[in-house]
Amino acid sequence: MTAETFDQEIILSLRRVETLWQQAQESLKLPAPESPHREKSQNQQQHLLLESLTELFHSLQELQFAAGELRQQNDKLTQSQIALEAERQRYRELFEFAPDGYLVTNPDAIIVEANQAAAHSLNFSPERLVGKSFAVFVAPQERRDFYYKLSQLQQGESINNWPVQIQPRGDTSFLASLTVAPVQNPSGQVIGLRWRLQDLTIARYKDSMQSHLHSRLDSIVNRTVIGLGFLDHQGNLLESNPKLQAMVGCPAEELAPTLMRWMNLDKPGMESAMFRQLIAGERHSYQLEKPFHHPDSTIEWGRLTVALVQETSDEPISALCILEDISEQKRLKTEQQAAIRQQQAIQQQQAVKQAASQPEKKPPATPSPPTPDTSVEQLGQLLNGILSNSSDFFLLCDRTGKYVYVNQAAAQAWGLSQKDCIGKTWHDLKLSTEQMKQLDIQRDIVLTTGQSISDEITLTTVEGVKDYEYTMTCLDYLEGDGGAVVITFKDLSEQKQARVAASEAMAKEAEYRALKSQVDRFASVVTKELRDPLNKIFSHAKYLENNPDFDTQNNHLYYIQRIQGNAHRINQLLNDLLLIKKIEAKQLRLNLTELDFTQLCQELIAQLQERTPSNPQISFVGSESCSGVGDERLLRRMLTNLLISAWRYAPEDNPIKLELLCQDEKVVFRIPDFGSGMPESEQNILFNAFDAKSHGDAVTGSSLGLMLVKHCVEVQGGAIAVESQAEAGSTVTITLPLPQAREENP
Repeated sequence: MTAETFDQEIILSLRRVETLWQQAQESLKLPAPESPHREKSQNQQQHLLLESLTELFHSLQELQFAAGELRQQNDKLTQSQIALEAERQRYRELFEFAPDGYLVTNPDAIIVEANQAAAHSLNFSPERLVGKSFAVFVAPQERRDFYYKLSQLQQGESINNWPVQIQPRGDTSFLASLTVAPVQNPSGQVIGLRWRLQDLTIARYKDSMQSHLHSRLDSIVNRTVIGLGFLDHQGNLLESNPKLQAMVGCPAEELAPTLMRWMNLDKPGMESAMFRQLIAGERHSYQLEKPFHHPDSTIEWGRLTVALVQETSDEPISALCILEDISEQKRLKTEQQAAIRQQQAIQQQQAVKQAASQPEKKPPATPSPPTPDTSVEQLGQLLNGILSNSSDFFLLCDRTGKYVYVNQAAAQAWGLSQKDCIGKTWHDLKLSTEQMKQLDIQRDIVLTTGQSISDEITLTTVEGVKDYEYTMTCLDYLEGDGGAVVITFKDLSEQKQARVAASEAMAKEAEYRALKSQVDRFASVVTKELRDPLNKIFSHAKYLENNPDFDTQNNHLYYIQRIQGNAHRINQLLNDLLLIKKIEAKQLRLNLTELDFTQLCQELIAQLQERTPSNPQISFVGSESCSGVGDERLLRRMLTNLLISAWRYAPEDNPIKLELLCQDEKVVFRIPDFGSGMPESEQNILFNAFDAKSHGDAVTGSSLGLMLVKHCVEVQGGAIAVESQAEAGSTVTITLPLPQAREENP
């Protein structure tokens, strides 16, 4: 039932009560009876009827106002759902176009949803798969095992990499790997299953292709023109190709120590430090150009590249060593440099001879061209203007850690000017030590290896803490004093905020669904609670309308009392709703006073017996003196609701007990009903009116009252428990703290 339907039913009920009230008004205009005593009795009864209907009319108006507030809340939730629709569509597309097959079924493996990959594997369209049992796609010889595993899944277990022979419609069967996870509700009950379907035929084909490629790779490695070798974590040579031995020029037994000495791994220094960083995972590779002085080697200069091999669960850490012969390149470079120097010397000699043979001339009075320093300064100003217009950070840092250049965006982020940063280190600028040490280590690596580094870092700026992605690149320094690095920072805060917003949107969507489901169940519970007393009032009032001449005065009084009782019941339900709302909104204030619990229980039993004498008798068992501090209104409300609930379960010939016990600064109330008892599943949801399972016959007509009992106990800092046995009845026990003195809550 939706909120709109619930509101319409309330409006119809108001109209019916108003019509009934008008008819009762007309009944007062009937001719007076002959007997004065009978006239007085009938006038009193009609007056009571009129008061009951008026009270009912006002109660329904209060309920209509509460329904209006509920409808406004539902409108706000609808707006939230519209805002989340776009984000939900994106996740829907990820599900539909996933490379593996995914299915969603109920606990009995009936397909509820399937993506494109799963439908293709089963040779069905996704729409036609809905409603079919996944078991029909399992090969007949494996269905017995399938149903056994399904029973495990229904108990809440998960299954990974489960090999199953799948039989698609009209196609050949294939071996698949199933990974299944149950979907559970807050109570732990399995309400669905999520299946991942992976075709092992394709996976095995990939394995065979990998084996073929591996053998082909071995053949290529043995025939390649570069030297290859594998080193362990200590630098010892594990395996090499023939070319490496030929390039080094030594016997196989001497290859390992010769290579270790050439790589300088047998002594402390920069190269051994870089190798240790590589093995520790602090870098992925490094590269060096080194001369080779072995007398039998075929190379004079070699380019050595050492790269980390990713570790697996069954393989130790190792490194790949690649040796290239660059001797010819070095000779050509040396010859080119010698030729350039020789050409420059000849040009200088010719310029000196030409200057000596010509007479001196007075230079014309023309403006001197700009000096190189002036051109460089103008170029620097132009470059600074370009970089300062960017929101990214650009830093130029020399080998000593001093900032040669900082663009305007980076300086402003630190709360400084560009001039304040030039020529200073991060120590001088008092920046974050932990963040800048990482950049110092990576700067040394880049300057040593010449390789660029990309990473992420969190920086503290004047706008707060932000996440950045940066790239550090080596740059030959213009003045030739050892090189510099260029660092470019890009702000990632908005991207990460977008991911966080997406997660929050999903959480809000789940909250909206849960709240909407609770609203629907709330309307259903309230309707059920009100329908029974309303129907009884209408039927009794109709009987009075159609039978103005009663057989006996007792019959007339009986129907009046029934109408009053049901009107009181409706009023009680409305008061329960308002009290629940106050408790959940934390607006309820405890009114703590000194109470005699024994007297309170006895008065409450007397009032209930007087109001409904036809119900089973209530007996009180407790000490003569039991007093303490408590809220009388909440105590009366929760004990009344529990006793009324016990009446519904207790047999007609068995009395109901209200037991009272005071002990150790606690007061305990126990109410056994001697009924047929209830299963454990119903005990767990007995005090939750909005639970999806709480609308069965076992709790109909008492859900709101029992929920209010739980709220009243919790707001007083107490506890409630239920004990039940089949054919032996149920016992509800409430334990409340009993302080000797307590101030009223603010």
